[in-house]
Amino acid sequence: MKLTELKDRRVAIWGYGVEGHATADYLTSQLPELSLTILCPENEVDQRSVRFNHDVVTAELLNQFDVVIKSPGISPYQPAVQQSVCRFTSATALWFSNEKERSKSPPKVIAITGTKGKSTSCYLLNEALKAAGFNSVLAGNFGVPLLACSGDFDFIVLETSSYQAQDGTIHADIAVLLNLYTEHLDWHGSIAQYHQDKWRLLQRATTVFVNNEDPVSQELLLKYPLNSFHSFNITAGFYILDEVLMYRDKALLSSGGWLIPGVHNLANLAAVLSVLVAVGCPLMPALNALKKLPPLPHRLQPLGLINGVHVINDSIASTPHATWVALQTCPLAKTVLLVGGFERGVDWQWLAQKIAATPPKLIICSGANGPRIEQTLRHQGKSLVTLLVPDLKSALVTALKHVEPDDWLLLSPGAPSFDAFKNYQERGYCFQQWINEYANQEPTSA
Repeated sequence: MKLTELKDRRVAIWGYGVEGHATADYLTSQLPELSLTILCPENEVDQRSVRFNHDVVTAELLNQFDVVIKSPGISPYQPAVQQSVCRFTSATALWFSNEKERSKSPPKVIAITGTKGKSTSCYLLNEALKAAGFNSVLAGNFGVPLLACSGDFDFIVLETSSYQAQDGTIHADIAVLLNLYTEHLDWHGSIAQYHQDKWRLLQRATTVFVNNEDPVSQELLLKYPLNSFHSFNITAGFYILDEVLMYRDKALLSSGGWLIPGVHNLANLAAVLSVLVAVGCPLMPALNALKKLPPLPHRLQPLGLINGVHVINDSIASTPHATWVALQTCPLAKTVLLVGGFERGVDWQWLAQKIAATPPKLIICSGANGPRIEQTLRHQGKSLVTLLVPDLKSALVTALKHVEPDDWLLLSPGAPSFDAFKNYQERGYCFQQWINEYANQEPTSA
């Protein structure tokens, strides 16, 4: 949507998080006379000289406006949206319509999506581009808001959630699909809709990279064919062989050759290096820079040895698939696993079957879906040793009573955090704080 289409219109911003603030900044600077209202809870009001509305958002409220700029976290499939007649758009759509081509040499947008690995892959790609001398910025779901990005960059690495891809307004120069599992059913309504919303990113992109080893992506290629695409995780390019990243017949990096754990992250790196080759980035300087990067917070983040126990914060894990990937980085027989959180109705039977033959030492379930997870795991068989506690702090206290030196304590919840925390970051920070408090206790009080 062009800015000229907003003039003399009644415009609302629905959702006042980081992106909502950036949208308000953008509109008040570009269209100072605009009639602008922000729909948000009363505790989010600031000193901005616009109207605020704290009413429950209904179709009747939305219909008081000509245009509503919706936050990505607000599902378009809810009744208030479906029953309204106003026009919806997004901050992302505003940027692509008004800012992408503003400069004489517009930045190339590289959009990365997938159920898991988006943040790490974007982080790796952005750091590699900067190490190679390009002016690159990390934006979108992870990084600065897209509307805050100028046209002075060589590249914008855009972490793209299914929420952001849904409306099809992202026209990326390069789009990457890492993988697809089951996620965000409460937002999309069904697995099929979730996959279709993700796929829209690829359908609007100039150049596309798809994971050759991801079965769901391969199924969607048959269902929704693309005009052209490139593959990664293939022997003609970058792929994984025996936990080593290969380029054709040349070994580049083993899983123990850098600081970021997990074979799955080598697969993410295969996607990143495929993109670097496509944009003409020198490969070896970029790879040498990536070897030195630490993992991002809350993503298989080592918290150190606590009384001889290896503690890992993987709070980002919000699906059982992510928990399974995390478990591959630990010695299972010595691992106490903490799972559970917000109830989204995701099936845990898949993970129960995966770990039944080689189970962790102990699985402690907590949170809103803790009872259902514990029941599913317990019914899988006697090989899975489980405990049920009310909340994450109780889970940690219980775990610390069962771990021994050289054990691993893994927080990889397999569920969102919204039952008890604002987001996965708060959950991870609380976990880290509690661990630190335990580590600082006097030996007599441990």
